[in-house]
Amino acid sequence: MKTNRIIFLTIAFTVFFKLSHGQTKRALIFAIGNYPEDSGWQEIASIRDDSLVKRALRDQKFSDIRTVQDKEATISGIKKSLNDLISRSNPGDIVVIHFSSHGEQVEDLTGNKPDGLEESIVSFDARQPPYGTEPTKEELLKLREGYFLDNAFGTYVDKLRIKLGKNGDVVVFLDLCYAGTGTRGTAKVRGGRPPLVSRGFYSRRHQITAANKAVLQLTDEHNMASYIVIGASRPNESDNETFDDAQRSIGPLSYAVSKVFARLDSGMTYRSLFARIQSVMNDKLPQQHPVLSGNGQDRKLFGGRFITQKPYLLIDSVAGRQVLVKGGRFAGLDAGAKIAIYPAGTNNTRDARLLATGTVTQAGLYQAMINLDSDPGLKQAALGWVFITQQVFKMPPVNVGIENNTIQPASRGKVTSLFSPNEIFRIQKALKSLPDIKFSVNPDIIVSRGKGSTVDSLIVSSSGLTFDTIKNASKDTAALKSKIRSYVQYCFLKNLNVYDPEADLEVKLLPVRNGKPDTTYRNLTDSSFNVGDKFMIWVNNKSRQSLYINILDMQPNGVINAILPNNSQRIFADDLLIPAGASFLFKNYVIALSPPCGKEIFKVFASADKIDLEDIANTRGEGKRGNLSPFEALVKKSYDLRSGQGQNMSNANGSSYNLYFDIKPEK
Repeated sequence: MKTNRIIFLTIAFTVFFKLSHGQTKRALIFAIGNYPEDSGWQEIASIRDDSLVKRALRDQKFSDIRTVQDKEATISGIKKSLNDLISRSNPGDIVVIHFSSHGEQVEDLTGNKPDGLEESIVSFDARQPPYGTEPTKEELLKLREGYFLDNAFGTYVDKLRIKLGKNGDVVVFLDLCYAGTGTRGTAKVRGGRPPLVSRGFYSRRHQITAANKAVLQLTDEHNMASYIVIGASRPNESDNETFDDAQRSIGPLSYAVSKVFARLDSGMTYRSLFARIQSVMNDKLPQQHPVLSGNGQDRKLFGGRFITQKPYLLIDSVAGRQVLVKGGRFAGLDAGAKIAIYPAGTNNTRDARLLATGTVTQAGLYQAMINLDSDPGLKQAALGWVFITQQVFKMPPVNVGIENNTIQPASRGKVTSLFSPNEIFRIQKALKSLPDIKFSVNPDIIVSRGKGSTVDSLIVSSSGLTFDTIKNASKDTAALKSKIRSYVQYCFLKNLNVYDPEADLEVKLLPVRNGKPDTTYRNLTDSSFNVGDKFMIWVNNKSRQSLYINILDMQPNGVINAILPNNSQRIFADDLLIPAGASFLFKNYVIALSPPCGKEIFKVFASADKIDLEDIANTRGEGKRGNLSPFEALVKKSYDLRSGQGQNMSNANGSSYNLYFDIKPEK
């Protein structure tokens, strides 16, 4: 008995130790402001950021806070500090990494960036070439050694996430320029220098192609800590210093973090935290746009559980009872659609204060003008979020057919029962409430009764393939309506073709033969391929402006899958900017064709504005629950994945068009 008691106490103590040990909050702050005079980088107020952020973290019970300042923050110093952080961290820890420094774009030598540029943190030992000079390739290699490149940083973050495990959190704040191409205002800029590239870079860029570089395979994401990254500005913006309450220079993100951390609410998610940071920064620098990324956006702060976030859209501008919303016909916001506005940070509208409701009066592809029933009282657009309460997709109706009660002979003398008249009546009554549905003897999609105890199906008439299944279509009419809406969205997207001469992006698939792309192959239109064939994607930007690309695969059975971006291949939305006049071959991304067979469509979108399908592509349509771009909002409900070997095909204004090809059975 005594032995059992000792064992029990030992186990209890171990569990308690692990639980309490897992609650450790750690932080590592890098502050680089007093750059050497010969570095080419001006002094900034990063040391002041350090004290401000440190105080905010202590208020939130962070017990292990370490700082690395100026001459300690060389490349070797940064790497050593990150390795030490990983070494002393334990499963379940909450870790914050904060960088206050200059940021810079550096020529990418791997060939994995379509724009040829890689973002970096400017370390203490970084040097700029003499003003007005272009370094040679050899000189560039030497200069690059002082810049902490984003891929290198990402490797350390991945190692930390593995160490912390699925119960940990990693939060990264970057108060620096990702890619400064100009300045706004008169304050100092945390970057703002031209990209660090070698001589002849811009004349070579139209020849950029991907290099044969091994792709780093991550550990199963389910066993890694969630993470978020909050940056002070977009990749094409400068990060301008602002002033604190004593009128001293300060980093805008560091200032916002200190203000928001002083008033955190219980139950706040990282997405809600960002909304508050965004509001503080908008007051100081209204023309600068902070950014949020990562898979932990809807998790409660500091190791809490994930919260279901209702999808919402952002407000572009507000003037009394009229608002311009960043969402148009793609999001179902055509004229007559209904919306509701709630405070920014709202997770669930049932528990929040309604600010105003409204109706769409004018709609473009990506924007909608809305008249409100009352003034929402928003001092700035970032303080409100828009939730769609009634979508409107204006398109030709989708024809639906329902199997009748005819008794048909089946094999072995048996008969198959179809829907009874009462069941047909219930299905028709449910679907009549949908505005885009018409019943026809020549249907686009058929509601088919399952044989015996099997589930009912929705069959695409043109291909005979199953679009989706329902346990009982006549009883679960809510599920039936939801799946029919998804097919309507599929049809809407398939039929939507927009041509903008300023967004002319060509996309072709090059067959892979003997492990290499066949660059002589240039025609995809009306082509026919077999299951098992493999391709690489080649893009060519023929316009005068840089364009982001996104590609969707639209299967013959009506299922939609994201092709680009693709997180598992480390191809992120930020990496899909194709410079004007440049071509790019994704040599590390081999696509394998798989069933179902039939007419396949690649839906190509080219836009000067970034489109991000990363979360949707990664999580079968469930990961992106919050701020959706108009394109993301449309795709989300129709998203599904196709199984198979390898990466399968199933897997402001611009151009969109279709590439058609047939998939035939394997030879």
